[in-house]
Amino acid sequence: MEAVNMREMPPSRALTDFLYRKASHLRIPLSGTFELSPVCNFSCRMCYVRKTREEVRNSPRKIMTLEDWLRIAREAREEGMLYLLLTGGEPLLWPDFWTLYDALIDMGFLISINTNGSLIDEAAIAHFRKKPPQRINITLYGAGDGTYQNLCGIRGVFTKVDAAIRGLKEAGVTVKLNCSLTPENAADLDWIIDYAQARDVVVSVATYMFPPVRRDPERFGVNERFTPEESAAYLMRYLRRDRGEEAYQHYLKGILDGFVEPPGLDESCVDPVDGQIRCRAGKASFWITWDGWLTPCGMMPEPKVDLKTEPFAGAWKALTELAAGLRLSGVCDKCANKDICHPCAAIAYAETGSSSGIPTYMCRATREMCRVARETLGSEM
Repeated sequence: MEAVNMREMPPSRALTDFLYRKASHLRIPLSGTFELSPVCNFSCRMCYVRKTREEVRNSPRKIMTLEDWLRIAREAREEGMLYLLLTGGEPLLWPDFWTLYDALIDMGFLISINTNGSLIDEAAIAHFRKKPPQRINITLYGAGDGTYQNLCGIRGVFTKVDAAIRGLKEAGVTVKLNCSLTPENAADLDWIIDYAQARDVVVSVATYMFPPVRRDPERFGVNERFTPEESAAYLMRYLRRDRGEEAYQHYLKGILDGFVEPPGLDESCVDPVDGQIRCRAGKASFWITWDGWLTPCGMMPEPKVDLKTEPFAGAWKALTELAAGLRLSGVCDKCANKDICHPCAAIAYAETGSSSGIPTYMCRATREMCRVARETLGSEM
């Protein structure tokens, strides 16, 4: 692995990386995610968390209130939280969103928001212009209403999402596009990349869909998604189009050299740590579910600590100890492809039901990436 050239790294990125390294070493909860609600106006086939309003009402654990989130925010700030992601479900559907958002901004947090964009109207844009977040991440599902209807089960929203992206850009709000690529919207991939370039926004395409074990505990290793080989093929296609030929060739060489960064995973996922959870989760970052569980990562239901009965400081200390005990499979830990595959505890759990299980989906996808790299570079040498 090559050393990072700090002179070529943007100052903000260098500072952020330094803060996360320091926080991971000292177990400071630098970054948090508040999952305000699992309710969404979309019903995406591959969603890992969505619930109906009735399911939330009937849950034995009640949804967190405005007072709950404000208390936790204050306590987490005392422990070192600076970066905060608001997500869902669709967070703008949560009844007290704007009251909470304003209070969190006033507390000094650097806030990002995950949203489908369909509820960002002129009033919301005006609010974000006045009190801008660090970034708004909008999931773009396809090229038009047809794709949205097939994948997300909703009609007539594409023009609203497009207007939200345009309006936020004009208001000076930083926008990033995320795309969850599945068989239902794969045909729109080139259009999505062209759209992002035309709007001058970054787009991140994920071709791996987590099994929705939080929504349905019986669905380990199952989701509405590509085969592993298809997932790898679409990932390579996206990288080639998005990054350009020279960078793509460099990526292929990295595959053959045994190390590439993990595209499509969450930004908090970083280089592996031998045998332990392979990201900042439970070291410098955390996730709080809509019903008050503190977890290392939103993609897995365990380990967890109850924030409805524990103050944040004690819950965070307990969580770091639980996360430190997570171990990947010895097979994964010794695999020659582990720095290409980048398996983590969340992926292993979602695929197998255990953080120490072997996620064979990732094994197959990684072998396909290696095959493409060998064939492509071999044919061009």
